[in-house]
Amino acid sequence: MTESRVNRDRSSADTSSSLLVRIREREPQAWQRFVRLYSPLIYYWCRKCGLSETDAADIGQEVFSSVARGIGKYRHDQVGASFRGWLRTITVNKVRDWCRRRPPGIDAGGADLLAQLPSIVDGEQKDSGDGKVVDDELILLRQAVEMVLSEFHEETRKAFLRVVVDQMSPAEVAEELGISVNSVYLAKSRVRRRLKEEFSGLIESL
Repeated sequence: MTESRVNRDRSSADTSSSLLVRIREREPQAWQRFVRLYSPLIYYWCRKCGLSETDAADIGQEVFSSVARGIGKYRHDQVGASFRGWLRTITVNKVRDWCRRRPPGIDAGGADLLAQLPSIVDGEQKDSGDGKVVDDELILLRQAVEMVLSEFHEETRKAFLRVVVDQMSPAEVAEELGISVNSVYLAKSRVRRRLKEEFSGLIESL
């Protein structure tokens, strides 16, 4: 990979608005990308409450319907505002409504689950049960990276993943891929810039 190839990688956000702006403008393709970005996290929240796979998927649809109706009122520029926090509140309310609709003693639902709702309200780093800590932000970032990497050449993707995910030094990556160290830095910079351009306002750490 040469520096010129890095510079030719597609970065559509160079001339377009962020995903948050586009979903507010109700662009169909933007909405599809938004659903793809946040579906894993909403599903994770629901499953952490004890919902079945089917019920978690159904709640997810209800959450996205609420977002579609209320996205115009969301203000990400307010002090302390967090899109993820806003979405978590919607999810909690939908799970609470689902629990209240369940007859007592039916499966693992109803009042038994209401007591578990604080598990998706309080704290963002929880033990997943297998000794691994699951972080809401990490779930989002993994999905976002997967979504944007398809826009880049294979060598750009490899360089980014080696440095950011595998924690290899730029020099090591350059030697492995047969490119210059500067090309590695360029690859990392362009992918990170693309992430920020596309998901600004939706992922707080970008």
